[in-house]
Amino acid sequence: MCGVVGAINVPNAYNAIVSMQYALQYRGENGSGIALATYGGNFFWERTEFTVSDLVRKTNHRGFEKNNQGYFSGIGHDRYGTAGDKRSFDNAQPLMAKMSWGDVYLAHNGDSPYMEEDRQDLILRGSVFSTTSDSELILHQMALVESNDSLTSIKNGLRTYRGTYALTMLIKDKEGVRLVAARDPSGNRPLALGRLGGGYVVASESSAFEVINAVYERDVLPGELLIISPDNLYSDKINAESGSMLPLRQCIYEDIYFSLPSSSTFGIPVNEFRKEFGRRLARHFGHLVKPNDIITNVPDSSNAYVEGFCQAIHREPTTIMLRRHSTKSFTQESQAVIEDTLRKKFSFLRSVVEHILEQNPDTRFWIIEDSIVRGNTARKITRVLRGFGVRFIGILSGAPPLIGPCKKGIDMEGKDGKKLIAAQHILLGTISDPRAVAAEIEANFVGYQPLQDVHDAIRSFGNDSNNFCFGCFENKEPIWGKW
Repeated sequence: MCGVVGAINVPNAYNAIVSMQYALQYRGENGSGIALATYGGNFFWERTEFTVSDLVRKTNHRGFEKNNQGYFSGIGHDRYGTAGDKRSFDNAQPLMAKMSWGDVYLAHNGDSPYMEEDRQDLILRGSVFSTTSDSELILHQMALVESNDSLTSIKNGLRTYRGTYALTMLIKDKEGVRLVAARDPSGNRPLALGRLGGGYVVASESSAFEVINAVYERDVLPGELLIISPDNLYSDKINAESGSMLPLRQCIYEDIYFSLPSSSTFGIPVNEFRKEFGRRLARHFGHLVKPNDIITNVPDSSNAYVEGFCQAIHREPTTIMLRRHSTKSFTQESQAVIEDTLRKKFSFLRSVVEHILEQNPDTRFWIIEDSIVRGNTARKITRVLRGFGVRFIGILSGAPPLIGPCKKGIDMEGKDGKKLIAAQHILLGTISDPRAVAAEIEANFVGYQPLQDVHDAIRSFGNDSNNFCFGCFENKEPIWGKW
């Protein structure tokens, strides 16, 4: 779920790119990079295996003048590692390659279940890899196209790549410097197009445009290839010649968890969508909440869920946790770093909890979560509350049980799916045992949103639920039939 951005024909492209990268930092913290170009085709390229702040320090250390108006276009990347080394300078993007037709810098959000097979095939055909990232496959597929035309090379390379992608490229060919944006035909990862003055900007989420006062135009369409020059925008279809359209498989987990609430992802306003999930969750579990029970959220990703839940049962939530910083424990590269992030992630209002328990030691606490993935966050919260003296803790998940891997841009489960807590407690077929999950995270009760309600919620916003991917909830891979 990396963050990709791009801009062309904007004043001070550096500031625009870096500002959007900061706005999307929560999408990936395993690396960051930027590539910029002048009208004359001179490039500036810098990367780091850390975050945008480190990238800015590196650019300043190199003496880069960030107010230099000569850089009118560029792309940026916030890396969330799904393939290869999780934290590696070589895997940090944008990646760079020289083609027969010119230079290309690539920022990619997506993944491929065929990475190892296709990598070995390319090696046998003479390709030499400099990274362990699946994104490099795209560049090698482009290089093997026997054409000196950049558009032909890009289109055919993307057709050959067996994976998901929402990407930006900065290219220099015989036409000069241009910005490329593309989304795979399944539409699995999001990508938005905006305007800034006389130029264009691209980002993984529309919310990134707010920080630079850009105006959202539309989404880059599934299977669409945009070639943007300083004075023109050209739209093409990646698979136009084939005459076939793949079914849409947009990632519903983007709307459930990843995307910022102020974004509109796949045509769905994220904050309102999550409130609807909360209301639907209340239909199933609201009757369990007693008059003196406490309802609270896990900041900040479940804020809208608890709002919708409490609206439905005419109650007010109680704040007992504050978020210390923006880092997502989910995106970290190792269990040790996850645990360290969780220790720093929340600040508990102990005095509030103790005051509640003084009034009634048997007060029950209901925690509304967006989803339960590996159980780390939920277990951390229950242990802290137990230490405060809370006797009953119920956790309600706005999402259904996560029981399958992804391999389309999210590393939920490592390589075998065993880190998904619900997948370890399957009763029958795809039904997970919430009692076993509750025992493992040391809660008294766990309740999940039924999958049917997810379909219904999508339809309530005027979308066809058949256009979304539910693989992680069904343990079925809907695009390739292969994890």
